[in-house]
Amino acid sequence: MTALRFLAIFLFTTVAFLGPPLAAQSVHLIKDGESLWTISKKTGVSIEAIKEANGLTSDVIWEGSKLIIPAPSAAPPTPTPPPVAQPLPTPVPTTPKKAATGPLSAKGQDILRQQVLLDRAGFSPGKIDGYDGKFTQLALTLCEAWNPAALRTTIPTTTVAQVPVTWIEYVNPSLPGSGKAPDFKALTKNKQVLHYYSGLEYLAERYHCNEDLLRKLNPGYDFKKLRAGDSLVVPNVEPFKIESFFKADGTGIWSSGLGKGDAEHTIYISASELMLTVWEGSKLVRGYPITLNEDDSPRGQRELGIISPGPVYMRKKTGLDLLAGPNSPVGIVWCPLGNGFGIHGTSNPDSIGRATSSGCIRLANWDAVRLAALVRKGTKVIISEPDKPYIPKN
Repeated sequence: MTALRFLAIFLFTTVAFLGPPLAAQSVHLIKDGESLWTISKKTGVSIEAIKEANGLTSDVIWEGSKLIIPAPSAAPPTPTPPPVAQPLPTPVPTTPKKAATGPLSAKGQDILRQQVLLDRAGFSPGKIDGYDGKFTQLALTLCEAWNPAALRTTIPTTTVAQVPVTWIEYVNPSLPGSGKAPDFKALTKNKQVLHYYSGLEYLAERYHCNEDLLRKLNPGYDFKKLRAGDSLVVPNVEPFKIESFFKADGTGIWSSGLGKGDAEHTIYISASELMLTVWEGSKLVRGYPITLNEDDSPRGQRELGIISPGPVYMRKKTGLDLLAGPNSPVGIVWCPLGNGFGIHGTSNPDSIGRATSSGCIRLANWDAVRLAALVRKGTKVIISEPDKPYIPKN
């Protein structure tokens, strides 16, 4: 593979500048863990309006930066229908269009199949949702260049899986928070294990997808009445079995195989494309989307320390002191890089590539454990500057 071809994979990230002030607007200081989605929900202003007001060309925002929040648009007045001068003619009966088969459109089914094949090949598109996006395209480019046979595999896109009997042990809907965003200050005080809020969240992470896709694949099923043994349609991926890495009492499982990779690897992290790639010599073998911090994340070459399952989270800057769990800010695995930095999971897989971190490199929990099972202490990690895409030497 030529250096020019790989350079095309890691394109430069467009730098967004703030636009001119708007009337009746406000300014929002971006906090740790916030994304355009959470800010949109909080302010009542659409993501598109926020991006337009700030000249943003992507969903990536950075902690500590300021966003202009335009005033919410008033609802347009309801137009008065024109007077009818004479009775309307009776419409001619038409043959109804044939409904699309399956829970997704034909295009959505094609993208879902592509995302499943990419995930199984180790080139993660991020959360599987049946929609095309940046990370699906990046993963596709990498897979086509380094493992094209994986994209020609003939397998079912979905499969039927039974809800495991242990699911209820990892769900706690009474955790402080909104049911989407944990209240970390309250959890610091009451010291609860940071389990999932719902069985739907548990299953979505288990099968590397978002909750909405599971609803579409199982129309009419009431996830609030989830029971062990229920059969559900899920993406046909290798399940992320949290019980293999993390006990329900809040402790990591050290015999899980994390940090015991048996081959020499190099991890490269592209700050431009928000992508982590794993190399065996000059061969690219894995790719995972990430979140990092443009200003505070480390740069240059480092080595992994001892990889820990079920990490607790303590940060003096914010005063947070949390037990472990899938809804922890560091997920259920910690791969240290020194000086307090590390590669880890997340409490919000939807934020990967769309928000910013406090300095660490963040992956979805299912990608974090797959990475941690591939590498070990001493693995070399190279983190690029934002404007210097990595060009491998063949």
